[in-house]
Amino acid sequence: MQLYMGYKEFSWPRLPDTLCMENEKYTQVFQQPENGEILQELGSHGRKITGSGVLLGAEAAEQWAALCRCYAEAGAGILYLPGREPITAVFTELTLSGSPRSDRIAYQFAFHETGKAQTAVRTYRVQQGDCLWSAAAAAGVSVESLLAANPGKIRWANELETGMELVLP
Repeated sequence: MQLYMGYKEFSWPRLPDTLCMENEKYTQVFQQPENGEILQELGSHGRKITGSGVLLGAEAAEQWAALCRCYAEAGAGILYLPGREPITAVFTELTLSGSPRSDRIAYQFAFHETGKAQTAVRTYRVQQGDCLWSAAAAAGVSVESLLAANPGKIRWANELETGMELVLP
């Protein structure tokens, strides 16, 4: 895990003073005639990351300009947070706080997560004569985990179709 903060081409010269990650679920309250209220979870949406910081020193104005350019870029990017896994996010807010000086600029920011970083799906192509056990052994996984990763795809453990692709756990 990294100990810095970065987004697209911008790296924070010093960590923000505050950093908050909000998680929220969509919920709905339903009234039932004889059971009262029932709260139903309807899923979650991307996290909101907010914070504030100060740019210090002779380069503060230059760093602020670079942060503003980063904010102006359209589209999502990878957000690196200290001590966390990187996430895909959009830079949604950037606010100048207080009166800026040539050597001190305070700011606030917000990012909104758009989804998990994409990871490649690993597969194994069944070779002629493979059974479930030999395919699992060749892929370096257990038979149980291979079955769990391919629900409904494997009908007969001893008769795998040559050339079929199995998703690896």
